[in-house]
Amino acid sequence: MPPAEGEGSPRLRWYRSLRWRLTLTLMGLLAVLLVLAGGAEYSLLRGAVISSRGQAMRVAFSDARGLVARQDRLRVRTGRLPLTQRQQAAELVGAIAAGQFSAVALSPGLTVVASAAPGGSAHAQPVTGVTVPLLPPAQLASVLRSGTRGQPTLLGHGPDERLAMAFAVDGAAGGPLGLVEVVQSAAAIQQELGRARLVLGLGTLAVLVLALLVGLWVTSRSLRRLELLTDAARRLGGGELSARSGLPPGGDEVAVLAGVFDQMAEAVEKTVAVREEATRQMRRFIADASHELRTPLTAIKGYLEVLERGAADDPKALARALQVMSQEAERMRRLVTDLLALARADSARPLDLRPVDLRELLQDFLEERGADPATGPPGPLLAQADPEALLTVISNLQGNAERHGEGRGVAWTLLREDETVGFSCSDQGPGISADDLPHIFERFYRAGESRSRDAGGSGLGLAIVRSLVEAQGGQVSAGPGPSGGATFKVLLPAARAGGWVPPRP
Repeated sequence: MPPAEGEGSPRLRWYRSLRWRLTLTLMGLLAVLLVLAGGAEYSLLRGAVISSRGQAMRVAFSDARGLVARQDRLRVRTGRLPLTQRQQAAELVGAIAAGQFSAVALSPGLTVVASAAPGGSAHAQPVTGVTVPLLPPAQLASVLRSGTRGQPTLLGHGPDERLAMAFAVDGAAGGPLGLVEVVQSAAAIQQELGRARLVLGLGTLAVLVLALLVGLWVTSRSLRRLELLTDAARRLGGGELSARSGLPPGGDEVAVLAGVFDQMAEAVEKTVAVREEATRQMRRFIADASHELRTPLTAIKGYLEVLERGAADDPKALARALQVMSQEAERMRRLVTDLLALARADSARPLDLRPVDLRELLQDFLEERGADPATGPPGPLLAQADPEALLTVISNLQGNAERHGEGRGVAWTLLREDETVGFSCSDQGPGISADDLPHIFERFYRAGESRSRDAGGSGLGLAIVRSLVEAQGGQVSAGPGPSGGATFKVLLPAARAGGWVPPRP
């Protein structure tokens, strides 16, 4: 059973969640970008507002300067004396103050000549002789030297903050009058900039909240696949070997990870299945081997007990007991030999694969036993195989055919099929039933009465044949013979060159 949520692994706190960490990281980056963009926008807006106020100051100064010049010309045409420089300064700052600006006229020495401020109402006369904040002397001197105008500048802080701008002025007779500084309260500017800051702040907050919601939604959809993958890993770790991510293939990192996980899970399931099957086979093998060894040992022990009870005094009983004990000991020796051979085959001992001429190898084997030669296609049949392992295969097949062939001959046939070469061994026995055929190469399996333990076999010969043939890259199969009995066919990879190399003694 897979562990319930929160049992197999600790629950993550929200601030450790990858979803929140990704979303908050992106929000932090977005907040920095919005602050930078908002700061740049606010700076541009502030400059634009101050510049527009400065333009209004320039218009007010130009209108007042034109008005004073017309009054001075009118006085001359009517026969009156022209305005003195101090009178021009007083008239100029008064005209500027009538336009709702404060103004102060300065001499070339930067001393105050006249000042005025707007009256208490729209139609009140300007108030003269008022104190007006002045720009830094260095800035005033620069405007006086250039003979033009300065830039609008904020003076003071808080409610006393003012916007001031200086203009150079010439007198009516062409002499330098000095300069005029126009001043306006910055309350309207700060109010407008305050609204801009509020809009920017609320806009930034709204964007961040929207980004948080959208980011959580997007990351939730994206990380949902990781949650499925985590759940599959948890179930796999809990013993559910069939657990898979179930995610469709894709090109992103999560899809690649899911594909690798599914491959790993499949490999783990196959490995566990193979290990369990190997464990079952080992247990069955140990049980069968124990049973096979117990039978001759029991027989030997029984006859020894008979001899101990006095049967040794009877020559016939003694001869019979010794004969049976010798047969059982020989059977046990063959069983142990076959068990060792099968253990060496299962241990994946490296084989000495080389070109082997099957015709010469099989012919030498049959001549030693006085059997009929093999039939088949002419010419050498080169197989890439181990000569010693092949001799064991041939010997086991020959012994199996002799035990179950009911005293009839054994026929060997050489084979050549596509890229493989091999041989077949046919006996004249009762054959193999369809029920027994799928199990004929299993260890300790005996089919029918003719293949019983009494026939003298250990039940391992064909299992050894299959292990050795497959270890050489070949295949072995069993089926009915051409004229009854059973036929075993072995096919091996064909060799490209070389000749038969005799096996080591």
